[in-house]
Amino acid sequence: MMKPKSINPFLLIGLIGLFTVGSSFLADLYRVFYGEKDIYWTHRDMKLPLEETLNDFQVFIAGKRLQNHLSEKTLYIVDTNGTQYPIVTKDINVRLNNWNKVKAAILTKAVFIGVAFGAVLTLLITGAVLTISQKKKKG
Repeated sequence: MMKPKSINPFLLIGLIGLFTVGSSFLADLYRVFYGEKDIYWTHRDMKLPLEETLNDFQVFIAGKRLQNHLSEKTLYIVDTNGTQYPIVTKDINVRLNNWNKVKAAILTKAVFIGVAFGAVLTLLITGAVLTISQKKKKG
């Protein structure tokens, strides 16, 4: 009776991990470097008030922060009749591109998956080397 050939467990784990962990790792890297970056804007109907965006950016007009211009009432808008009105905070809404936050989350996940991918790659190489060395000993 012939003994069935067994595959080295390191090689088997490495091959399975290469396709599972490796594909996830490569997909994350692809998303970060080549994926859509313009789809993460705040929805048009969900614009944020200026006060809620102070930690994300600051706008300066003639060297003075926009919030200072608003509080000092130095910005005006002109309607169709030519009448001037001071711009108030509620007149300003903001849409943010959250790509930086999404990218940071993807890259954080990719760090951990990258460690697992390195381990899987090590198992694959170890299994391949052990399989080749066993074949040389038998042959």
